[in-house]
Amino acid sequence: MILQVVLLLACLSGAIVSTGACCPPSRFNAFQYVTIVNSTTRTRGLYYMVYDGPNERYLLTGDRLKNLYGTTRVIYDYKKGIAYNIDVQKRSCTTFPLHGKFEDQENVCVPRDAVYTGRSAYGFDQGALHSWSYEYNRTHPDGRHQNIETTVTKENCIPIVTTTISTDASGGNSLHILGYNDFYPGIRDISMLEIPSYCRA
Repeated sequence: MILQVVLLLACLSGAIVSTGACCPPSRFNAFQYVTIVNSTTRTRGLYYMVYDGPNERYLLTGDRLKNLYGTTRVIYDYKKGIAYNIDVQKRSCTTFPLHGKFEDQENVCVPRDAVYTGRSAYGFDQGALHSWSYEYNRTHPDGRHQNIETTVTKENCIPIVTTTISTDASGGNSLHILGYNDFYPGIRDISMLEIPSYCRA
């Protein structure tokens, strides 16, 4: 009887671990280190992100590798379906339409259909950061197919690194690696998400 209980608990534990569907705090700030590679180009950048889940919007600003940190910012507002590309120094702004769903952007959350692929620890002993990894696939209306692997902290589902392999309709491949650091729950400066008057006009 004891053995049956142990086996049942082990099965339940495995089922819980293998289930996706978790999200980090609904509002946060973080730096994103981005690497994009395809057959013709390689791009790297370090951006600052402000994520406002309840209002379905987020901001990416600057690129410290090109000395643009703080001078340019893009605000993606999915409730309005508009993105604002803002140059703070030049006081200029352009807009472009947004498509798709907010929750599918930046792969911040682990979706329900994600498959658990293993766990790991960064560091050692009591100072180790324990993490879980998942894998899932997405097909987009434009024909792109994506295989996504993501690693998040065991506690609070905070993203650590996401790797996306994309194949377009013509068969071309690209690799997108997104790493997070200096993660801070909540929004330190909500004014960064305000649309300036010269952009609304």
